[in-house]
This record gives sequence, structure tokens and C-alpha cells, in this order.
Amino acid sequence: MKNKIILFFLFLISLQTFSQKKLIEKKSKSYIKVPVTHFDFNQLEAHLSDSIHTSMKPLHFFEIDSTVFNNYYQSLVYEKKTWFGRKLLDEHFFAIDHDDYWITIDPVVDINLGKDNLMTQNYLFQNTRGIRVEGSLGKQFSFSSTIAENMARYPVFYDRYIWNKRPRIVPGMGLSKSDSRNYVDYPYAEGYFSYRPSKYFFFEIGHGNHFIGEGYRSLFLSDNSAPYPYFKIDAGFWHVKYTTMWSAYQDVRPEISKNGVFKKKFSAIHHISWNALPKLNFGFFETVIWYNENGRGFDVNYLNPLIFFKTVELESGSGGSNTIVGLSAHYKTPYNIDFYGQFILDEMTIDKFFGDVGYWGNKYGFQLGIKYHDAFKIPNLFLRLEYNKVRPYTYSHNNLLINYTHNYQALAHPWGGNFDEKIFEIQYRNKRFYAQNRINLGKKGFDFPADAIPYGGDLYNYINATEKARKTYTFQGNLGNLLMNQFEIGYIVNPATNLKLFAGTIFRKTTIDTEISLVKNESTRYFYFGLKTQLWNRDLVKF
Repeated sequence: MKNKIILFFLFLISLQTFSQKKLIEKKSKSYIKVPVTHFDFNQLEAHLSDSIHTSMKPLHFFEIDSTVFNNYYQSLVYEKKTWFGRKLLDEHFFAIDHDDYWITIDPVVDINLGKDNLMTQNYLFQNTRGIRVEGSLGKQFSFSSTIAENMARYPVFYDRYIWNKRPRIVPGMGLSKSDSRNYVDYPYAEGYFSYRPSKYFFFEIGHGNHFIGEGYRSLFLSDNSAPYPYFKIDAGFWHVKYTTMWSAYQDVRPEISKNGVFKKKFSAIHHISWNALPKLNFGFFETVIWYNENGRGFDVNYLNPLIFFKTVELESGSGGSNTIVGLSAHYKTPYNIDFYGQFILDEMTIDKFFGDVGYWGNKYGFQLGIKYHDAFKIPNLFLRLEYNKVRPYTYSHNNLLINYTHNYQALAHPWGGNFDEKIFEIQYRNKRFYAQNRINLGKKGFDFPADAIPYGGDLYNYINATEKARKTYTFQGNLGNLLMNQFEIGYIVNPATNLKLFAGTIFRKTTIDTEISLVKNESTRYFYFGLKTQLWNRDLVKF
């Protein structure tokens, strides 16, 4: 009864009139985040200025030219006159617009139905119901909050990742409350509060995800894991954007939990983006993860935004922290073709790195990619070709508490280590209609089920002293192969809320030397359709 009263109250309020165009103009200059979904960002990126630092995502609206977003939105508006037409197709459901502040409230839905050939008796579904609130207070503050309840039954290959360990984790979302194998039931919450005191500094505190890079994947930090609490500072000056961020992750393994409380670990990140030339960008990344060893708690040494983490790690004792560094480059040609890449280094011994390619401690990975906006001079046609490769044991650590994970999920590439992956992506939009297709082709070395030796693909299984003498190479161990093709077509119902109608299909084939709980020798054909408010990436490319 209470929920019905609230819904009726919101319905009455939504009958008000307001200028959607004026509201969009205010939003385009605010500190609200730009949607970070791959499809939507690829469409927007083609029109961004070369001076914008696009590697640290999500961007905020104030960072881009307001006319870019305004033009994008206005190109999709139908300008309906009736209340129902405006609310369904053009506007936010509810808005308060004042000279000094504005607030929008919208429902969040993801309702879809599907069928997997490997699950013959039951249909698959997603049932998400939620609410999203966004707004700005004055000229310096913005905020956003999204809360959703979810019930779902996923394809067999994806479902295995949820039920493989306890507690049950829905990839990219969070912990499931259900112990029934028929479905998962999980909440989702994210939000943030932003403050910009001057044109040089930007502060944000929240609970959410981030993505660092230009690719479909990131080897630095991706949105693969569940949301986490963070505090971020951006400093922009000259041709540089400098980001420092502190986060709290958790290790949910039952064997280290105490009284139902998960083990906490902390992270600090530095990222420098430098536009060396008008179309050439270089980036430097470093992160350190530590936990509460010897009552250490949150180590205040890592509060310094201008220090190399390796120095602090050595001074504090390297056994209690894990440092990773990386370099990136991004070059925009005059022909709408971008080249980009990343190199990640988890550990290195100089003489071994150049003199012994089979040394176990050569823990690194790299990414090479090319993307083509408005390909062949066709507006809104986007192409991408990307290659990722990561050596065994990268992102892991002999102290598993400080591996590069959160809630059982990798913080960078979802496949962990000991793999390579090729990605081909094509997408096209014509007004509100869109289509996209992505092919993922990969190889990965897994552990053998009856073998105690770790082969470097599982971030929760690390090499021991006696095994370090053997030669290490990519794809060692239980070799698996993956081919996955996902095709989707859809219609943007409401550009203000990013509500979409969609239908798609996935073909997936895996082969592996010895079957394990996560990977079988099988082919999957999955068909689905539905209606969703697309606010985040939902990546079904699990090996």
C-alpha cells in the first residue's frame, strides 16, 4: 500500500510542466557523469574536442563542450505535445527546475526474456526495478543516486560464475541474496556527490565504478567488478589532467571472513593524462593495494598525491601491499581513426625481463587497438579492433588478500591473467534505431582440476617457491579457447533517460583440454529481448 501511495504521489507531481530544453542545457554544464556504456560513449566521442582527456571515465558533463551533448539530445527529440508522449519519449519523468538548483527523478527498469539452448526447461529473464535521482545545487555541487532491486536467471555459461563460489556474486553487480538455483536476487546501489571549488580542482565522493583507457577493455582499471566506495580528486592545468583516487575493496572468501564481516582492503591510484600534442596523448598509471596488517588500517602515507607508491611500499614493508604501474598512448589521426594502447607492469626484475623470457616474475600485459569513428564517412558508424594479452600471475600476489580484485572479480580485465583476446566491434545508429555486433576470440590457460600447481590464470591461486624454477609462458596449463559473437538491435525510446527496446542473440563456443567447473566443451545459442534503462555495461563475455 505504501509503495502505491508513493507512486501515485510521483504521478501527480509529474503532471507539472517544465522546460526540458532548459533542463538539458543545465545538465550539460553540471558535474553529473556522462553515461559510460560502450555504445553511448562511442557515439559521443566522435564529436569531442581533441583537448579532452577521455581516458579517465566516466567523464563529467562540464568537461565536454555543452553543445555536443545538446546537439546529440536535440537530434533525437520528437517534441511530443501530450503528457504521455513527452514522458515516454522525450522527458525525465519528474523534474524540479529552479534558478539555483534542479532535480530529476526517473524509474530504472531492465526487463528482458530469453532462451538458452543449454537450459531446455526454463526461460531466462532479468527483472530490475529501481529509481535514479540526479541534480545540482548552486553552481558548484552535483549529485546522483541509483537504487535497484533485481531478480534474474542467466544463461548457463554466465550462471556458473555466480554459483562457482560462496558467497554468490553477480558479476559487475554484487552479492546475491538467494540460495535458490532457479534465480538470483540482488540489490544494486551507486551514487556520488561532486564539488568543483575552482577551474583547477574537482572533488567527488561516492560508491561506483571507474574505467581507465580508450579500449573496450582496460588493463588499468575497468568497470568489471561490483561498485565500491571511493574518494577522487581531479586537477586540470595546462595540457594535463591528474587524478588521484582512494578506494575500499573487499575480499569475500568465507575462510577469511569473521563474524559475517568481509575482509577489507584499500587502494590508492594516481593517473596522469598528458596531451603532448593536439592529437597525441600519453598516460601514466600506478596503483597500490594494502590491507589492515598489524593494525595498519588506512595507511596515511598513501594520502600523498605526489609520491611514487613503490617508495612507500618499501618503507612500510612490501609484504603488506601490491603495486602495479602502467603506461598508455592514444593518437587521433585526421581521418577519424584512433590508435591506442596500454602496457601494465606488475613485477619486474630487469635482467630477467630482458634475458629470461620464461621467468615467472615477468608479470606484464599489453593492449593494442584501433577505432574508427564515422567510418567510411558514414555518420554514426563505429568500428573497433583490439588485442589484449596478459602474462601468467599478473594482478595476483603471494598474499591473496592484496591481489587486484574486489568481490571475487578482477579489477582490470575480467579474464585475470594468462590469456590473450581479440575483439572486433561494429555499431551503427540511425536516429533512434541502432545495431551492434561484437566478436570476442580468446585463449586462456586455466588450472587443472586435480592438479595443485597454479598456472597463472586464477588470481586466487598463486605460484609457490618450488614452482618458480620452471619456465612460465602464456597459455600454459589447461588451455581453453573461446569464440563469442553478440548481435543486438534496438530503439532508443527516451534519450533523456536512455531507455531502450532491444533484441539480440549470442553464439558462444568454448573448448578446453580438461573440463572444469567454469568452462565446458560446449556451444551456446542465446536469444533475448526486452526493455532497459541502460546506465551501465553488462558484459556477458565470461570465459
